[in-house]
Amino acid sequence: MHYPVFVISSRHEMDRIVRLKGKHFLALSVESAGSSFGVPWWLNIMNDHAGLSILDCGDSPAVARQALDARVGWAICRVNAAQFRTLESYDQYRGRILTLRPPSSHHDNLREHPHDSL
Repeated sequence: MHYPVFVISSRHEMDRIVRLKGKHFLALSVESAGSSFGVPWWLNIMNDHAGLSILDCGDSPAVARQALDARVGWAICRVNAAQFRTLESYDQYRGRILTLRPPSSHHDNLREHPHDSL
């Protein structure tokens, strides 16, 4: 199943997308939000949608692990090959570490332009 991807930066945006789209989408944090604002901030924004979310953790494998342990669906982590292999060696993280940001959905996106606020 393909889910549209929406970039989320606040609880207000998350609540609005849930009202308009239901729960069938992936929430993607802004770049490096995990390492800037922390996993608890993301969990507060996601409420019960954390399992269908992607937290961008910048270059912090520690924050990526914390996010995945807190049941965030996926974590983006820009690490070198050795660090990536180490993260993937844990069964619970395998397939849940992304090294690149996925594109946000264009035709399903609620914004006319990427810089528009909701």
